Amino acid sequence: MKLMIIWGSSRESRQGGKVVEWIKSQASIDGRFEIDFVDLRELNLPMFDEPANPLTMESFDEYKSPEAKAWAMRVDKAQGFIIITPEYNRSIPAVLKNALDTAGKPWIDKPVGIISYGGLSGGMIAAAHLRLIAVELGLIQAAYWLAFPYFKNSFDDQGQPERLDYYQANTKKLLDELVRLQQKFAN
Repeated sequence: MKLMIIWGSSRESRQGGKVVEWIKSQASIDGRFEIDFVDLRELNLPMFDEPANPLTMESFDEYKSPEAKAWAMRVDKAQGFIIITPEYNRSIPAVLKNALDTAGKPWIDKPVGIISYGGLSGGMIAAAHLRLIAVELGLIQAAYWLAFPYFKNSFDDQGQPERLDYYQANTKKLLDELVRLQQKFAN
């Protein structure tokens, strides 16, 4: 399965690298996935300014921005997604919302797993907002979602979660659900 893992933070001082690297390693170890990792800081996508709603576009040629067109085409190649988001002011970062809004139809009927990180709530409020956005985009959400509360202190020196058994088991459930949903809704 072609799995796109998206890190939804672009801040210079972002802190979620341990979460992202651990999730990428788990998907890689699983062996069922061809991973396309997207770091939104490196994507350099312009702020959404297309003349038409990407959810109504009939072809990629309707994009005026070559970067937006390339992004939509990249999303189109994926068969499923994991979105990893921090929580900024009780929601998702603007760079993530921009990337989601820009792609349009390529999101429709593809499974998504949501993973959040943060302080006390582990980014769960941002994840809840992301779930609402995913519905509007036509993404099919995995029932299992993960949160990493107090993430700065929840990994050991080897980059493993302190509650390794819990996170391994629930990450496996999430990956299994993505595969199941992709097989069920594949065109």
